[in-house]
Amino acid sequence: MAVPFRDDLPSRRPSWLTMVLIGVLTFVFLVLQPALFQRPATSGSGSVDASTTREVAEAETFLMRWGTVPCEVTTGRAVIERPDGCDEALTRHLPGEKSVPLSLLTALFLHADVFHLAGNLLFLWVFGNNVEDRLGRGWYVLLYLVGGVAASLTFVAFNQHSAAPLIGASGAIAAVMGAYLVFQPRARVLTGIVAVPQVVYLPAAAVLGLYFVTQFFTVDDGVAWQAHAGGMVAGALLALLVGRLPSIRARARTDVDVGLRRPAPRPF
Repeated sequence: MAVPFRDDLPSRRPSWLTMVLIGVLTFVFLVLQPALFQRPATSGSGSVDASTTREVAEAETFLMRWGTVPCEVTTGRAVIERPDGCDEALTRHLPGEKSVPLSLLTALFLHADVFHLAGNLLFLWVFGNNVEDRLGRGWYVLLYLVGGVAASLTFVAFNQHSAAPLIGASGAIAAVMGAYLVFQPRARVLTGIVAVPQVVYLPAAAVLGLYFVTQFFTVDDGVAWQAHAGGMVAGALLALLVGRLPSIRARARTDVDVGLRRPAPRPF
């Protein structure tokens, strides 16, 4: 496992949109999502009171309303309507009304717990600023949203009958990472190598390539690896397409622009 901390490529202008996205994701998690999401998971056979039962019901209803449910996308109908081709829902707390198309967007701003949020914000902070710098804010937010929806649809394609909701900004941030790989493969990223352990500068192509490949070996059922891989591919393709526009090409950096700030790899 490799954890990026920062790159050696400072952006040429303030990354306002990346900071706004970080603020929005944090606000949604802390303020708009039910309180149960902000609490650490507990284990054991302790008693469950009426208050806890209500909180669980609220959280599950929230997830089913605003999360992307694969079989709802494939059938165009909410789980509560019991459409053909939909597995049995894992909860009986279902929303009475839901916009299935809208959930493809709202799911991109939700997180399961504080660790899910923190990991996504770290990757967005490391890779988002230079993609925003290259694309400009309009194309950058479009990349985030379109790449995120493409990531969710990739997950749907592999789980067409599932009634379990998908949430998280991981797919959208993977799209940003895919664009970074296209635009700045030679940048160097300060990366923590968990297996060794040590912290060294590695080429962005190595860090992001490793991230992409390892998605196909994910064994945790709670990780939507298909969305991560699909988002990264979508982001790379969008970057290749949009990067051909004259206005975007004019933002490209040369080695002189970058200044070749390349610290030597060093253990921590």
